Amino acid sequence: MNQIVSNTTGQKLQQAVALHAQGNVELAKILYLDVLKTLPGEFNALHYLGMIETQAGNLEAALSLLSQAVKANPQSVDALNNFAYVQQLLGHVTQALASYEQALQLNPRDIGILNNLGLLLKQLQRMPEALAAFDRALLVNPTHVDILCNRGNVLQHMGRAEDALANYDLALKLAPNNVVVLNNKSTALSDLLRNEEALAICDQAIAISPDYAQAWADRGTALRNLDRTKEAVESFRRALAIDPALLKAQVNLASICVSDPDHAELGIQESRKSLRMFLNTEFRQGGKGAVRAGFPKFRLKHDLQQAAYLQARGYEIAGTAQFVDTGHKLLDQQCDAGNSDFISIAPNELALLMPYLAAEHVFEMPVLKTTCLNPENDWQALEDAYLKATPEILYIDNFLSKEALQAFRDFGLLSKVWLKEYVNSYLGAFANQGFVSPLHLQLARELKQKMPRIFKDYSLNQLWGFKYDATLGKGINVHADFAKVNLNFWLTPSEYNLDPASGGLKVYDVPAPANWTFQEYNADAKVIYEFLAKHQSGHVTVPHRGNRAVLFNSALFHETDTIRFVEGYESRRINMTYLFGRQLW
Repeated sequence: MNQIVSNTTGQKLQQAVALHAQGNVELAKILYLDVLKTLPGEFNALHYLGMIETQAGNLEAALSLLSQAVKANPQSVDALNNFAYVQQLLGHVTQALASYEQALQLNPRDIGILNNLGLLLKQLQRMPEALAAFDRALLVNPTHVDILCNRGNVLQHMGRAEDALANYDLALKLAPNNVVVLNNKSTALSDLLRNEEALAICDQAIAISPDYAQAWADRGTALRNLDRTKEAVESFRRALAIDPALLKAQVNLASICVSDPDHAELGIQESRKSLRMFLNTEFRQGGKGAVRAGFPKFRLKHDLQQAAYLQARGYEIAGTAQFVDTGHKLLDQQCDAGNSDFISIAPNELALLMPYLAAEHVFEMPVLKTTCLNPENDWQALEDAYLKATPEILYIDNFLSKEALQAFRDFGLLSKVWLKEYVNSYLGAFANQGFVSPLHLQLARELKQKMPRIFKDYSLNQLWGFKYDATLGKGINVHADFAKVNLNFWLTPSEYNLDPASGGLKVYDVPAPANWTFQEYNADAKVIYEFLAKHQSGHVTVPHRGNRAVLFNSALFHETDTIRFVEGYESRRINMTYLFGRQLW
């Protein structure tokens, strides 16, 4: 064991730095602390001790030390960068962005800072700004593999798969055996419908690194896109055998099983596994939820409303009381602090929130004595009307039976399955992560039985729900879906809609071109509106009504109409969507 033999503070600091560099962190920490007893403002001791605490996960201690280090030496770019990174980990998003910018004022060409800034902006869904940060970094070093890869990833999120592919290809010229870049390239190729090439790239990555689980998962995606379903299942299972916590593989496996009418029970089981895996990954101690870039205010508002709703109905969920108490304090503090969309949460506060957030709770659906679909509707006449319509669009009032409507509404209000957050501040729930039950799948079967000429032998390829804030104003942006037939219906009673002429769906009468990629018909609203204007598209507006369904050709562009509902949890607008078959890719 190394001995502490230094006699002066300077010698102790030198010895601490040397021990730190050698990996002897515990002894270095003792010496740094000893130095600070004599010189409380010693920059290097504060800085390096802050780095040790960061690596140990003691973020509050690291924040304090690095804050002192920055005060001791405001010109240190490294200290500012490390300080910003810890602020980011703690969810102090606004402060982290300011610290990164302060560091860049001192050294505008620091690639590490530009990369960290770009990754934070990407995490905040501020893609154009993230792209600009990576562009600045590449001006300094055009051959930096990690920056090229990160830039390509942002371009994919922006729907620019071709540009992303160019970045990955350049990175692979520099590092041909980099399996991360190879894997990203495979996803870009899949986005461009070049699935055979995507499969070949995954195989290339696996040949280099046979235990790289992500490559097996993306191989499964390419195989599924090629309708090689059995092989896709095997590939997803191989990914999970390597990494049992790989959520992407589990979610895709659940999607395949839910879509298979012969394995409905297995689909529900795999979906619950996905839900459990997400909760464990995101909200257990040390999970992603502990290092996210702030907690979205709209997410916390929803979860607090749901927790109160569950409590009022007698459901005992672990950690509810401390979640409600801590969550309301955080919201109140946020109101006092300003209008940021993200809430900064200290580790001790997060520890109080986590038990409830991580708790699994899915409403147990009843077995109906009647059908899901309203037996009083003339389903053949409705089918005839849809098939005669140009374009193919039809709305159906009193869509569900009374019992089914209540069951689906209870499921949406009582189930903790609203996991996905969207830029316009609404939440999504998906069949491959808990948003499914025997009743959900029964409805799909009944639709095929009642309207066989519409639904034919199309498989159920997607099933989801969206839940909105009562006064959100804006919902899902204009887009098309890949399916043949889209069924959308609303669960929230009509009396909660403050504007009966809106709150529903706007469907345009021009479909997405068959050669457009998913990103083109799903992501770029500006391009879509230009396309619709060029083709002089009209539209049909279907106002919201409780238990109203809209049936339409999924390739038709559509968007959520203006939302203005009564404030409150039960009054939140909830819609469910089923997608059958496929025509776009």
